Amino acid sequence: MTAPLLSIRNLHLQMSSFDGRAHVLNGINLTVNRGEIWGLVGESGCGKSLTGLSVSRLQPAPPARYTAGEILLEGQDLLKLSPAQMQRLRGKRIGMIFQDPTTNLNPAFRIGEQLVDVALAAAEHDPGVIDCPPGSGRRARRRAARRLAGEMLARVGIPDALARLDNYPHQFSGGMRQRVLIAMALIGRPDLLIADEPTTALDVSVQAQILELIKNSVNDFDMGVVLITHNLGVVAQTCSHVAVMYAGNIVENGPVAAVIGNPVHPYTIALMSAIPTRETKRGTLRGLAGSVPNLITPPPGCRFAPRCKFALPACTAAMPASLPVGDNHAAACIRVAEMEALVRD
Repeated sequence: MTAPLLSIRNLHLQMSSFDGRAHVLNGINLTVNRGEIWGLVGESGCGKSLTGLSVSRLQPAPPARYTAGEILLEGQDLLKLSPAQMQRLRGKRIGMIFQDPTTNLNPAFRIGEQLVDVALAAAEHDPGVIDCPPGSGRRARRRAARRLAGEMLARVGIPDALARLDNYPHQFSGGMRQRVLIAMALIGRPDLLIADEPTTALDVSVQAQILELIKNSVNDFDMGVVLITHNLGVVAQTCSHVAVMYAGNIVENGPVAAVIGNPVHPYTIALMSAIPTRETKRGTLRGLAGSVPNLITPPPGCRFAPRCKFALPACTAAMPASLPVGDNHAAACIRVAEMEALVRD
């Protein structure tokens, strides 16, 4: 049986600070196969970005410390690799689109130089990336890498791509810089793409174009994607599966149609209820009271219990297990079986 592209098993991550030690990832389980786009959703501070950074091993340790669990890339445990071994995987097998294009492109270097460097680094481990004959000299390799950089810029929709390679980041708009980051993440033909809020601060039309690019890239490169976002609309439009995170836990996960069409965890239900519809009248929008707990001193048992209107005394006794709801759909709540009736009442 073929191993999943990405399998995160019981991952625990602690972060140390002057205030104490926070248990920020608390037993994460997630499986991503080729051809799937998994959305990670939840409020700020729930651990979405830390999960993505953990896969790429870009979280400095210390202050980070993984106390348990595995991150398997087609059976290879990334947590057991040396920094040099991880460096060889980044860009080639794992691509990353970071949240803010204004801070993740070096303003001192031309766009072409930055793309060429990524392509050459990936080609060290797979010469086929730049399609350059074995034994080619440095100049020929750079020419091939620059040609590929132009092709990737054109693929992500930047006009006059070859000429724009000589521009600096400040000569691009925010949406175009985001496209450059996508080109940079895809230039090494990664097996897995981690996209951390790739449409933040972009207007709706540009957001739709970038999400379409990511969907098309899944088919073009036969890869898997983890899309980190706050926007359930983006998940419904783009993703095949979704995992809802709260305070370092995945509280509900499954196919998008099942989770969004029939949410059963109180947190997912609350998030869905906060989305306005055409029928929502002025002044009737329902928000979610409270905030994500302090993870240095988290509440006992279910971390969502202090904000949950369906909570029972038993909810604080222990962390609830993830229970099956339907085909590949599960939720971590002791009242899963009766939730539909509770919401209706």
